[in-house]
Parts: sequence; C-alpha cells; structure tokens
Amino acid sequence: MYYYKIAPLKLRLSPLTYETDKKVEIGSYVNVKIKSKEIVGVITKEVEKPAFKCQKIDEITGYFLPKERVEIANFIATYYMCELSEALELFEPFYTTGSKQVVFKQKSSFKLSSEQLSAFEFCKSRDISLLFGDTGSGKTEIYIRLIEESLREGKNAILLLPEISLTPQIQKRLKAVFGDTVALWHSKQTKKTKTQILESIRSGLIRVIVGPRSALFLPIEKLGIIIVDEEHDDAFKSEQRPRYNARDMAIFIGRKLNAKVVLGSATPSLASYKNIPHFRLKGGFFESKKRFIFVKKTGEIDETLLSHLLKTLSNTGSQAIIFLPTRANFKYVICNNCSKSVECPFCSVSMSLHLGEKQLKCHYCGFSQYIPNNCPTCNDGLLGFHRIGTSEVLSELESRFKDKKFAKFDRDEITTETKLKKTLDAFNNGEIDVLIGTQMLSKGHDYHNVDTAIILGLDSILTQNDFRAKERALSLLVQISGRAGRKKDATVLIQTLNHEFFTKYLNDYELFLKDELEFRQKLYPPFKRLARIIFSDKNRQKAEEKMSQTLMALKRTNIEIVGHGEAAIAKIGGKYRFDILLRSDEAKGLLNAIYSLEVFDFETDIDPLSFT
Repeated sequence: MYYYKIAPLKLRLSPLTYETDKKVEIGSYVNVKIKSKEIVGVITKEVEKPAFKCQKIDEITGYFLPKERVEIANFIATYYMCELSEALELFEPFYTTGSKQVVFKQKSSFKLSSEQLSAFEFCKSRDISLLFGDTGSGKTEIYIRLIEESLREGKNAILLLPEISLTPQIQKRLKAVFGDTVALWHSKQTKKTKTQILESIRSGLIRVIVGPRSALFLPIEKLGIIIVDEEHDDAFKSEQRPRYNARDMAIFIGRKLNAKVVLGSATPSLASYKNIPHFRLKGGFFESKKRFIFVKKTGEIDETLLSHLLKTLSNTGSQAIIFLPTRANFKYVICNNCSKSVECPFCSVSMSLHLGEKQLKCHYCGFSQYIPNNCPTCNDGLLGFHRIGTSEVLSELESRFKDKKFAKFDRDEITTETKLKKTLDAFNNGEIDVLIGTQMLSKGHDYHNVDTAIILGLDSILTQNDFRAKERALSLLVQISGRAGRKKDATVLIQTLNHEFFTKYLNDYELFLKDELEFRQKLYPPFKRLARIIFSDKNRQKAEEKMSQTLMALKRTNIEIVGHGEAAIAKIGGKYRFDILLRSDEAKGLLNAIYSLEVFDFETDIDPLSFT
C-alpha cells in the first residue's frame, strides 16, 4: 500500500493523507472523498503509513502537473502565505496523452532598426532582462522577434499583459506573424472557449499564449521565453489569495524552467530598474513631436483646456483623450498657495483625508493630526479640498460641444470584451471625437488620430498616502501622453499645481528613477521588504482584539513594526478592518516573524502594493 499527501482543490485545507495499492506520480490529479463528497485533489508527496486509518484514492484522472510545477506551487504557498491547494488552483493541468508540436515556419516581414536590433540582441543574450523603451519605440516588434527565436529553437512563449483590454490588439499583431499558433487567454472567455484552448495547448497546436497574469500557469511544455509587457503595472499583483505578483513569479518560473524572461516598460518599476540589467530604447518609432502645456489649477476642468479642446475638435479628423485618475469622484487635500500636501513627519508620505473625523492620517505608521487651518509648509496658503469625476467632465463637455461625440472609457462603462472592441473601433474609425477615461486609457492602446491629450487629477495621485505616489503619478503622465501623437504632432495639457516636479522628469524618466532610489534607500522598497497583516471581523472590537494579540506576539520577535491601527478603508463587506505593517531588510525576516505566530486569524500581503 502507498500513502500520499493530497491537496484538495476548491477547499482552503492543508493536504490530507490517502492510500492506494498502486504507485502514483507526484503532481497527479485524483478523485477522493471528503465527508462523502467527491472532490479533485493533487498528490503533493509520498509519506510513511500514518497511525490512523486512511481513505482510499477513488480514481487517477490522467491529468497532472510536472514535478517542477508542484515545486512552484509550494513556493507560492510558502512565500505568499496561502494553502498549497490555493496555489495549485492557479495552474491548469497537463494531460498524459503526448503532444506533437506544430513546426513554426513563418517569418516576420518587418525590419528592426539598428537600435531595436541592439535591444533584441541584449535581451536574447541574457536569462533576465529589462527592455526600458519609450512609448512608441517599437517594443512589440522586439517581443515578436524574441518569440520567433524561441519558436525556432522548438520552444514556446508566454506574453503577459496587465489588462484584458490590451490582449485583442496585440493578438492581431502576433496572429499576422504566428498564425493559428497564437491563443488569447483571459477570464472573460467562456468555459467552452477555454476548454478548446487548453486542448490545443496540450496537443501542441498552440505555442504562443497572450493574456493577463493567469496565462502564466497554463500547461505549456518546453517554455522558452516569458515576456511581461508594462511590467510596472499594479494589475500584475493579485489582491485575492494567493496575493502573488505575476512579474515576480515570471522571474521565478523562468529560473525554474530555464526560460528567458524579458520585462518591458516605458516607465519601469524601481525594483526592476535596480535589480535587472536593462537596455534603454529611446525615442518614438514615428517622427511626431509633442508639446506639453501645464495649467496651474486643480479641481474642475479649466477654460484653457476647453479652448484647446475646441481648437482640436475644429480640425477635421482630429481627436482627443481626457484622463482622470478614478472612475468615481476623487477628493484630496492640497495647499492652494504652494501646491504641497501635508506630509507625515515620520514617513515622508502625504497623509490621507478623513473628513468624518476632521483628521489627516498616515496609513503607514498610524500618526494622525487635526486638519490645520493653514498649510504647514508655507504657513500662508489655505488647504483646499478638490473633487472631480468622469461623469461631471462628460456632462460639462456634452453641454459645451453639442455636435461632438463623447464616450466614457472606464470599468463602469467597458464591462465586456465586445464593448471594449466596439468603443476602440469606433474611436479609431472617427465615430467618437473624445474618449474620457481612467487608467484604461494609458494601457498601451494605439490611438491613430489623437493630437490632444488632457490630463486631470494627477495631484490627487501625487499626494496619496503611499510611498509610491510620485512613481505612480509620473508613470501615468508618461504613459497617457504616450497615447497621443503616435503618428502626428500632438499637444498634451496637464492640469496640476505641481508642474515643477513633472517638468523636471517628463523627458528623463531615468533621472526620476535614480532620484527616487536615493529617496527610498533607508525606508522603502526596493531596499526594504514590507508585509501587511490584515484583520477583519463583523464585530469591530473582535477585529481590533485580533490585531492587538498579534501585535503583542510580533513585539517578541526582532521584526520592525512600522505601524498599526484601523485600515484606510475601515469597513468592507460588513467587516471592520485593522492592519499591521512590518518592515525588514530581507523577505526571510518577514516570513520568519509571521510564521512564528501561533494563531493565523488574518490575511497576509507580502510585498503589498495597496495599503487601503
């Protein structure tokens, strides 16, 4: 008799022991019973005969994960602090029938420039590389050549994108070169479509996968390259268990499976810039120019912006995009005189506004103060509270320009792939004059006739209670301005009270990266590692007690406790929330401290990107 630990899928349980009279491979998918209910589980390891009586394995399904994939799942479970079954659920299994790989014969017709060719050779010669390329510099062409190279070697490729909204556009480019060996994979697809794609992957017909972070866990044999486009994007970080970062996992999986990893971005994350060798690809592929105009105002849309918009819309065939930070109305506090926000004296980040309590709070260390009457920086200006939203802007513009067609481009409006394609096609065909949207506007779309981009609300991002606020604001500005002037000259209008900051770095993002690395050296990633422990309960007192008990236990360890208290969003889904923020020089220190706790009545977010 053989005994195995089996991780039950769809259940948040630790592996259970079962028996069988035949030897079974680690990673096999099997049917077992838990309390008379039939469930699917994955064999994770063979064990000695236990002291208790075991249930038998009912059936060996024929599906499996190779040994190295099981090891990857074990790493996810350990590092991101979830059950092994939850980590295994990320993976789509292989099947025992052998695959016959389709031979790649096509060749891309376009030629790389000398600079692109140098970038291609740089990435090709390294196991891990960062392609730091300006918007419109031709990164996609380099990706295609790298995938081509991998396929010619008999290996396969994954191209990760941060948003589903990008996949149809880039799929079209890849299909032109790789034909039917390319498949799109994302959460909006039907079960039938996904089943067909999985069958094609397992049979070797599909060799190039394009999709968001879930595409990383598909059953692709002989993986040769993983490309992570827009690697800086927060969408690669899962905010649900397991709270993994797909960019970091791509690097781990690449090392494990001996596949090359290429990260790409016009605004790379500080961690990637610091830790990974990069090639700097400058300039746009087209010879168009951009003119930047800063309007020193915040809040409602300014008359200067409206006059520029009128001028644009008067020209036949000209279009505009208007960006706001969030689809909802946003509200923030800033000095009307010196443009500064109120910073935490202990953390060098802006404090958050809590109007109900008439306080400003730091969500890192918990420091709070009453809202001052005057700005503490210049001692002269009044602190202003500003609000604006996509619906407000849309209403105002529709009343001003009655003969023009406007459309919203945010997650409230674009709820399906069909709506996305319809809106983008209508815009590129000239049926829509102005797109008004959120971060979705910045996600790498090609807008052919946009010669005006209006950017509102950057100050609300710049003054967030987040050590990454400057990085997020500047990255957004660069990404959104990159959507204009793809093939003709363009004007970018930025409404902000902080034009000095943006002007300094607008044409030199690398200078910002160097300055920001210096700023973060003593307190923040990528030099330090953070972990956030989140407590929630329908009873507020119980949630706070859970935090207090864990806090006492953590104080007996050597870990640095940065702050603790009520979470920035104090209640979600009827549950009250509290959190603790930990800091260490290495991830190992965080993991050791948390694993030393006897009670695990909380959620853990390792390397958090959200602090709300």
